[in-house]
Amino acid sequence: MAFRSCRNITLITGALYLIIGVSTASAQSVDISLPGKPIYVESSEIESERKRDNWSGTLGLGLSLAPDFLGADSHSLTSALQVRVNYRDKIFLENNRLGAVLYTSRFLKGGVIGRWNLGREDDVPLRFATGAEPVDDTFELGMFAATSLYKLFLAGEVYVGLEDAHRGINVELEGGYTFELNSKLKLSPILGAKWGSQKFNQAFFGIEDGNDVFPAYRASSGIYEVYGEVSLEQRLGKNWLLKGSMRLAELTNSAARSPIIASDIGNRYQLSSYVGVVWLF
Repeated sequence: MAFRSCRNITLITGALYLIIGVSTASAQSVDISLPGKPIYVESSEIESERKRDNWSGTLGLGLSLAPDFLGADSHSLTSALQVRVNYRDKIFLENNRLGAVLYTSRFLKGGVIGRWNLGREDDVPLRFATGAEPVDDTFELGMFAATSLYKLFLAGEVYVGLEDAHRGINVELEGGYTFELNSKLKLSPILGAKWGSQKFNQAFFGIEDGNDVFPAYRASSGIYEVYGEVSLEQRLGKNWLLKGSMRLAELTNSAARSPIIASDIGNRYQLSSYVGVVWLF
């Protein structure tokens, strides 16, 4: 048991170095989005055998097709890294997110969470075509709460920007259900919505004075995105999965009315997909 624990810690450390390297790379070269259930919901469903050492998680590598920037009409095919690490159902790492579960009851989990928002610093096509101001990478701190009943889950996260890139508030809500089609195949449809304060929406959808392409535009607070997602998992063996997902999102309200989204390079409908092989530990 001690040997297995040391091996898992070594593997997890390697994964941490890998994700740190990916986070500092260009957002256009590697996609670190996370389809499927949040890890703090998924962790309660992990087999007891994988929880024996206190450490559990997944490491996946695959391909992702996603818009070039939030609201883009063009798409790019990129490599996709999925890292999820959980310690005793209390502390978790989920690619660019890190959190801790502070409250647990039969039907409710809650805690603190932080994430590194990649902004749109690397959205060169957007800046070149529209002269839009870059949004620097920034750290966001917040809270989460989730409930699960049998195969149904509901989760909510609230973030506040802590740096000059934006000091707005972002709220994300989603829910889904897992269908076990057979002993090795799972299908999970998910519905979600995102709300942004005026400062958050202005950073990503607004146009400042002095732009050479578009008139100034002030985005308002409100729901800026709704989406539906379907995630599919095929068990390949004891510790291996084949995972795929597809998401269709629609930008709404002031986000959809943004001159960037309404231009030739923008689209209020956002389609993304992922396929990859996942190792369970």
